[in-house]
Amino acid sequence: MKGKGMNQPKFDTVVVGSGTSAYYAVDTLNKAGQKVAIVDERPYGGTCALRGCQPKKYLVSNAEAVAMASHLVGRGIVAAPKTDWHSLQTLKNAFLDGRSEVEVKNWQKAGVATFHGRAVMTGEDEITVGHDQLKAQHIVLAAGATPRRTNIPGAEHVCDSEHFLNLPNLPDRIVFVGGGYISFEFAHIAIRAGAEKVTILHRSSRPLKAFDQDIVKNVLKAGKADGIRVVLNESPKSVESTGKELIIKGSQNAVYKADLIIEATGRIPNLSVLQGDHGKVEHSSRGVIVNEFLQNVSNPRVYAVGDCAATKYMLAPVADEEGKTAAHNILQGNIKTIDYSAIPRVVFTIPSIGSVGLTEEKAKQRKLDFRVNQGMTTRWPSSKRIGEEHGSYKIIIDNKTDQILGAHIARHNSSEAINVLALAMKHKIKASELAEFMWAYPTVTSDLKYMLK
Repeated sequence: MKGKGMNQPKFDTVVVGSGTSAYYAVDTLNKAGQKVAIVDERPYGGTCALRGCQPKKYLVSNAEAVAMASHLVGRGIVAAPKTDWHSLQTLKNAFLDGRSEVEVKNWQKAGVATFHGRAVMTGEDEITVGHDQLKAQHIVLAAGATPRRTNIPGAEHVCDSEHFLNLPNLPDRIVFVGGGYISFEFAHIAIRAGAEKVTILHRSSRPLKAFDQDIVKNVLKAGKADGIRVVLNESPKSVESTGKELIIKGSQNAVYKADLIIEATGRIPNLSVLQGDHGKVEHSSRGVIVNEFLQNVSNPRVYAVGDCAATKYMLAPVADEEGKTAAHNILQGNIKTIDYSAIPRVVFTIPSIGSVGLTEEKAKQRKLDFRVNQGMTTRWPSSKRIGEEHGSYKIIIDNKTDQILGAHIARHNSSEAINVLALAMKHKIKASELAEFMWAYPTVTSDLKYMLK
């Protein structure tokens, strides 16, 4: 029903969100000849490009450069470099400046209708944005996720990850709340950029719980050596500001003092578009509930992709593939699905963690017949020549098929090496075949043969 004074344009598909998953959906549909609209209430580009992966990697790359030089002090390097935080932020912001405006212009040039404002489903086939009611044959929800926020006393003094990315100055004392990848990555950035005291508070005994714990222990040792304190089985119960510092009272009655507190306890699907449930879109705390074709189980007009969908991973490459898949199924009927079995993941700590497939724990739970190749890499020439003192690997291999079931690495450039192992898993390349391959030598990937023999 058209509201008074409302515009009511009609589209083949309306996409809510403008991140990379939305990009691939819109691009595919638009090139197929559909009349498409895209809606976002924040600047166009989404979390990964503007508030996550890309700007974060500018800070990570700086930390990696400082760390590599620091590891070689006394081994060919005279003195460790220091981060110029202001210049680093200038470099990062140069990448971001104008991106959103250019994206909007590019969509409009391509014939895609763009809307800016909060989107709400006001019908099973209708999205309302301000004074516009957009009618569509299909709706793709690609609204992403938002940081989980605490409601403890003094929560107004606690900031989120986006705040950290945009800090004009780096404080001396920083406490990160949560033991997931965001806290660990930012802690390693902060300590390398010159913060004097960096602490991570994690509520359980298992930080980075989605990753192999033997590998995690190695990264914890590296972080401790660099000055990062990780307190387990601890969480803040209140925060107070004295005007000069922030005081955290922990669940174990300990007190922590800081200049900045960053909460990174996870991200939750952004489902604000479903307010009022007028779209009859079934959802849960994990996101929009979809079938294997990414179609909502209660409203067949709706597809959901990326972090707002109740699928397996909140990862940018997965979101991209989901955007392509949803668009394909809208155009061709529900025929395309996604194989989530070999998705590589990385934690950009120092050293970084690369992981794909099953952990040893998961393989045991499934009662699989497997062997474990594991060891330290610090005595290898590839580690010695860069002064790396913390490095390890664990490869899970099926005894019957010689297929790689899982791979977990913590060392320099594991973020690159893990892609090779994921590709091998995807295409059923045996561990022995990788070990016997004539890799360019000496390289990070040529070290794989030592892990797989």
